Amino acid sequence: MSNATRAVVALFALCGAAVHASQPASALAYRMQGATASRDGSFDYVSVEQPSGRVFIGRSFGVEVLDGGHMTTVLDRKVVASVLLIGPRLLLTTNNGMDSATIMDRMSRRVLADVPTGKSPDGAVYDERSGHAFVMNGGSEDITVIDIATRRVVARIALDAAPEAAVVDGSGHLFVNLEEKDEIAVIDIASRSITARYALPGCEEPTGLAFDPVSGVLAAACHNGVLKFIDSRDGHDRGQLEIGKGADASIFDLERRVGFVPCLDGTLSIYRLDDAGRVTATQRLKTRAGARTAAYDSRRDRLYVAVADVERDAKGRYLRARKNFQVLTIGTSAEAR
Repeated sequence: MSNATRAVVALFALCGAAVHASQPASALAYRMQGATASRDGSFDYVSVEQPSGRVFIGRSFGVEVLDGGHMTTVLDRKVVASVLLIGPRLLLTTNNGMDSATIMDRMSRRVLADVPTGKSPDGAVYDERSGHAFVMNGGSEDITVIDIATRRVVARIALDAAPEAAVVDGSGHLFVNLEEKDEIAVIDIASRSITARYALPGCEEPTGLAFDPVSGVLAAACHNGVLKFIDSRDGHDRGQLEIGKGADASIFDLERRVGFVPCLDGTLSIYRLDDAGRVTATQRLKTRAGARTAAYDSRRDRLYVAVADVERDAKGRYLRARKNFQVLTIGTSAEAR
């Protein structure tokens, strides 16, 4: 995930959109509950396992797990990006520094396969209907399709730009952010071909992507301080919301109908989405500069945010974040349970 940032300082309601700025009286306020430190090193995607609540984090040295307040390394690989949980036991990692993906049993920690991918694999998503995992390769601008049952590559889908985060709708479609083109590519999983492209007006460099199957809304987090809402069925504009600078994740929980966007500038934007796709901004929480990826535990109503100190060049441009790493715990109760 890249980290270029720009600021936007307004809340928008575009024509045809339904975005509300007021905070409902019934909304529960989220707050910082604590932080767990670990060794220095860069980080990327975060995932939460259910029902255990274990938190998996992609790190520069492998995969770390937060469990019971303790951090443990469970896999050694070079520059892990995605930590994709599949079913009750499997974990698929994308190893950005090795041009590969690893499939392991996350209970026994046994590695089942190392699978070659394209160059610089980053995001990954699993489609239960096909049994395939899709790995986004930023360096080779393509997608590696892996059959999880056989643990083999079955296809490669060529793109014309580097893919970022992706989601599936469960009905045979894969949606992928194309960061350099400011658009979402719609891919038919059966034919493995691009069938549509959705423009993201007002969005620059989309990274994180979330999907609500009830309203059919896609939520793309953009580096220029915008969360863009697009109808997954036809690509029409559903509005946008102000967020912080340097968004790198877009999270939506179907059960509680709450969305989160952690940003590099140390803010967390929280919103509600009703069944019709109407968006209400509910809170902007201060976290810590560098906190840009996260995962939500719906069972416990808790968000886990990965963060490290941001290093910048002489012109103030982002270089990396690797020192003083922590996982922040955010929830609605006074203390972490």
